[in-house]
Amino acid sequence: MIDLVLVPGRDRSLLRRHPWVLSGSVARSVGNAEGGALVRVLSAEGEPLGFGHLSPHSVIRVRMVAFGKEAPADSWLEDRIQAAVRRRGEDPLLADLEGLRLVNAEGDGLPGLVVDRYGDCLVVKLSSAGMANLRQPIAEALRAVPGVSRVLERADAVAARQEGLAIREGVWFGEEPEALLTLHERGRRYEVDVRHGQKTGFYLDQREARDLVQRLADGRRVLDLFSYTGGFAVAAVRGGAHSVTLVDSSEPALALARRNLRAAPEVESRFVAANAFRFVRADDALYDLLVVDPPPLARRRRDLARATRAYKDVILHALHRAAPGAFLLVFSCSHHVGADLFRKVVFAASLDAGRPVQVLGTLGPPSDHPVSLDHPEGDYLCGLLLRA
Repeated sequence: MIDLVLVPGRDRSLLRRHPWVLSGSVARSVGNAEGGALVRVLSAEGEPLGFGHLSPHSVIRVRMVAFGKEAPADSWLEDRIQAAVRRRGEDPLLADLEGLRLVNAEGDGLPGLVVDRYGDCLVVKLSSAGMANLRQPIAEALRAVPGVSRVLERADAVAARQEGLAIREGVWFGEEPEALLTLHERGRRYEVDVRHGQKTGFYLDQREARDLVQRLADGRRVLDLFSYTGGFAVAAVRGGAHSVTLVDSSEPALALARRNLRAAPEVESRFVAANAFRFVRADDALYDLLVVDPPPLARRRRDLARATRAYKDVILHALHRAAPGAFLLVFSCSHHVGADLFRKVVFAASLDAGRPVQVLGTLGPPSDHPVSLDHPEGDYLCGLLLRA
């Protein structure tokens, strides 16, 4: 067992069970270990603090998997995967879902591992050297998930670069997924590209927001900015929307959105391949229900100032496009832009737009995307339901 010794005073976060050891907190290592190895972390005084996976090329130098003096049991990985799957199966809020997240990294005590389910197909992303070293035992644990016949690994290019890993993806077992899988979600039907689509193919974390859009949409003119493959638009159509306008910069995403909306030809649908920031500035239509769900704009802390300006700009112009009494769902999925800061950004947009708004509710991910209280960085998705 290789030991990593911390800089004096840098043990506080581990004593609070935070699962990350940053590179600047490490004073030295006792022995040499390869990336992904299980190492023991010691305080500057030599007190054992816990065990984690080493990432020698990453700013996050160690991802903790156990705290205290005792090393994790040999079965810790299998036990935690089984526990995560069991929790989803016992959760009444997730009953009868074909698509959901089975493992949510630090939220399930499995840092660097994400597993999403689409019917009989699981899609895995490995974002740490430690989990990349554990492909085989992860695959064996996932074989035991009831109703699963195939598992696909999707590459995480950003994580691979940060961790110094080779890009790997492909089928672990079972048949290769079709070009498009069909996902049924609370009466809504989607075609999902699990091999090439964003994240693992679909934004499973916005399920409850889609439910809300469906409830609000009846008779309304809907604008879906950053629409991707039409997740919100399909919900709006199912809820009785008068019309839907989808705006996204990706032609392939809009092509799949057209497929997802083809079951409702009677609803006026407009597909706009454009930069959503520019579109909402130039558009002259009014809408009764607007969804503003941009991609992460602050992936790093140094991006924060630019990101908050961008969020403010798009929300400000969305308010110009909001009819009196319109509902708006606005989101940030950048963990550096927390709920308090995001509310301040929305307030500034409202002030500059000259449109007072009411906050009707807060929005976030569903219960298959749990966040550990020990790891606030996992709380990345926040949103507000507004009435203009």
